Amino acid sequence: MEMNDPTATRSYPQHALGKSLLLHVSPGILVTGAFLAFKPLLASTGYPPLLAFLLAILLVDLPVMLGVMLYEGKKLNGHYSLQGVVLYREKVSWKEFGLIFVGASLVVYILMMMVTPINTLITDNLFSWLPDWIFLEDESQYDAYTKSALVLVFSLQLVITGILLPWVEELYFRGYLMPRISRFDMWTPLLGGFFFALYHVWQLFGFAAVFLLGTLLGYVVWWKRDIRLSISLHVFANTLLRIFILLGILAM
Repeated sequence: MEMNDPTATRSYPQHALGKSLLLHVSPGILVTGAFLAFKPLLASTGYPPLLAFLLAILLVDLPVMLGVMLYEGKKLNGHYSLQGVVLYREKVSWKEFGLIFVGASLVVYILMMMVTPINTLITDNLFSWLPDWIFLEDESQYDAYTKSALVLVFSLQLVITGILLPWVEELYFRGYLMPRISRFDMWTPLLGGFFFALYHVWQLFGFAAVFLLGTLLGYVVWWKRDIRLSISLHVFANTLLRIFILLGILAM
């Protein structure tokens, strides 16, 4: 199916642009609020603020995204299901899957290396007023915590944001929301990538990287109509980084 095939954009129910934006950013706003609420509650527990963020993802973000999709499935099928809700289910061959996976992974790596200086520039000039603990990837903030606390928290991070979150995000953003703005044809993944970056309210200082990642994942799915591609790419990228972090902590 070609990217500019006009018949492909008419086969899915379409969301108004305002509704799509709301569905994109609402989970991010809610999880950011939960993160800010949980952080002071856990301040005296001996665990870093990352634990508050992980709890916000687990208790708010994932249930909201799954809840929206299951609610739509209930309306569509009469029971809670993702059938007809998560689209782009055409399956490429395993050979093609492997080639696309390797190629897209290399592109992701190159893009992330290129955009890192941009993220640093944006952070230093626009977000330097934020408290240090909001920058969850800043290694220096973890020096004050015990090894056991860090092993626990980063093990949770591996599971929650390495596997669960990217999986559900792909079902929600690329499988549910993106086909419902497919009337924008080849611009759809770009628009979806922009909305996906806005969803990351808690880390708008990383907007450029998230926008590029979301757009690339969107184009891969748009091109092959196989949601498995973006799920595997997103989970792989997140998991690999978190494994390296956890190994570094275990080696302390």
